[in-house]
Amino acid sequence: MFLPRSPWMCSAMPSDPPSPARPQRPTTQRTQSTPTRSALTPAQAIAQAWMRESPEAQRKWRMADALAKEKYLNPVRWHAAGGSPERKAKGKL
Repeated sequence: MFLPRSPWMCSAMPSDPPSPARPQRPTTQRTQSTPTRSALTPAQAIAQAWMRESPEAQRKWRMADALAKEKYLNPVRWHAAGGSPERKAKGKL
């Protein structure tokens, strides 16, 4: 079956001229008046942010981390027949 070509289905033909190149953005020379962002690595930025946290906030983060670790290492297992959760046994396999 032949379908008529609609305007929204047009595609570029090989004989079409290429689209004009995008103009280049003017480059500016960096001087002392335009400083770059600080050269901190992600780890250094995290360490600095951690030092700015209050002792109470650090304690809360540690508790949240311990809870997440516990949940990850001991997931709740559901029995298909019983429908009740069961904790994975702690210890070595």
